[in-house]
Amino acid sequence: MSKHLDPSAALHWLAHRLERPHWSVARTVLTGVLGTRDVRARRFATGLTVALSLDWPVPQAAQACLLLASLAEVCDDALYVAESRLWLLRRYPTSLTEVELDLLVKQQQSMAALLVPRERAARAPAPLIGRFV
Repeated sequence: MSKHLDPSAALHWLAHRLERPHWSVARTVLTGVLGTRDVRARRFATGLTVALSLDWPVPQAAQACLLLASLAEVCDDALYVAESRLWLLRRYPTSLTEVELDLLVKQQQSMAALLVPRERAARAPAPLIGRFV
């Protein structure tokens, strides 16, 4: 049976899954690496927030925002820019079971993996007929 985790316990749960976890002095902020992504997490009284780094160029952040806004499943997600990087931020509910937290973190990782900019296809040349040269 899974136990319910408050924001502090959820942050400690996440710390056990990170490579090279680093705590702030007050133990309310956690940084590290989860898989291939940098992670920033913070505990608030209203719940946990977790940010994953994205491999998206900052000048194209508007496109990433539109893509994120088009998905109903990510209503608690947002994008922000810090240190010249784009981050996917998710707000977690106040109390979760370990299983729920694990599934939501995996969902956030999947969303970060999907938010990859597409390579632009080469533009087709304009037809020669009717074109002024």
